Amino acid sequence: MDQFGRYFTEFASSATRIETLPFYDVPEEKENYELFLSGAPLPPDRNREWADNIRRCVAEGRYMGRVHIIDKELTPYLNFEISWYYAINGPAGEDIRFIFREDVPDVTHTDTWLFDDTTVLDLAYDPQGRLLYVNHNDDPRRLTEARLAWREFHSRSFPLGELVARLRNSPVVVPEPRSASTAAPSTTPTRRGVRERVRTTSSNAGR
Repeated sequence: MDQFGRYFTEFASSATRIETLPFYDVPEEKENYELFLSGAPLPPDRNREWADNIRRCVAEGRYMGRVHIIDKELTPYLNFEISWYYAINGPAGEDIRFIFREDVPDVTHTDTWLFDDTTVLDLAYDPQGRLLYVNHNDDPRRLTEARLAWREFHSRSFPLGELVARLRNSPVVVPEPRSASTAAPSTTPTRRGVRERVRTTSSNAGR
């Protein structure tokens, strides 16, 4: 297991994530994304390894949660995330939440993992949503910013179940899927962000 992957099994109390982008270009996801866009039935055992890790952590009293910034028009990629990952990870015990872009608090934030309220990993992406690097930021000022961002984001967010209800009967728009080759961010990110793959015994998305 690599150093990055160990954070997700060895944290003591909490692992929290802020996601800022409408699209993450992850090479390991391409085949699954194409399957989703094709409309084919989704494998019932998808994302099993990561979901099993969530169950273990939650059973031990540890918290895992994330807040994803979204627009009123969801990208095909976000629909993929919801169906392929979040629909599995939520029942496994992860607290998956969302915040509309216009409701984002006026605090310093970026794509971040915050472990145990003490360890900050900032994730950097290019404008196409490709991961550039993961930075373990040990500046005390950055830790203060990350703690505040998580508290503010979480307090203004709503859970996965509410988003699903809004998708069924709300102003949220779900566009027709496009092929993976043409799917792209609906907006250009203005802050650093990053999508990462977590490797335990096999490739697995750290969502």
